[in-house]
Amino acid sequence: MQIGTSGGIEVRLPKGPDGGGNTPSREDLNKSLNNYSLLLAPGVLGGIFALIVYPPLDQGLLVTCGLCVLFLPIVLQLRSVFRKRLNQEAEQLRTAYVYSSIALATVAFLLLLNGRLDRSPVEMVRATLVQKTATLSKGRTRYVLTVSSWRPGRKTEDFRVSSYEYRRAVVGKGVAVEVHKGYFSLPWSSKVSPQ
Repeated sequence: MQIGTSGGIEVRLPKGPDGGGNTPSREDLNKSLNNYSLLLAPGVLGGIFALIVYPPLDQGLLVTCGLCVLFLPIVLQLRSVFRKRLNQEAEQLRTAYVYSSIALATVAFLLLLNGRLDRSPVEMVRATLVQKTATLSKGRTRYVLTVSSWRPGRKTEDFRVSSYEYRRAVVGKGVAVEVHKGYFSLPWSSKVSPQ
């Protein structure tokens, strides 16, 4: 405390790492970072929607990269908590959340554009059903048909189908797959029909 030139009392607080007058509490930082983590939601939801509406033939790599981008800021935040450096690294964590959310939203948007803007003719591909799989998870059943691949360098292709298509499919019989080239040359399938 100091007595000011106007006769009043001035209170000067030490500057915190954020440049403000106070060092934010751990709870305030966690609340702030939790709000930043909500920025990831549009990209995640948009990506799930794009994978359902315009499912790419090669989903594995896209999903893996998406999960890495999603969990990167979360892992960095946990690292800061365990190292007890959350106050010092808060701004970097906020930046990581923002960049991760932009990356996820961009990938989701590009997947949607890949299917929506695709005007290439539909290619009907015939393949042989190799395996049927029904997996029960969280009260829902996921139906997958595994067919022989028509693409070089691959043995099989997996497609999620409805319960109706799953029941109609017979292992060893033919399956017709509607394949689209994709606006960005990322092929996707629109329909799988057992014959």
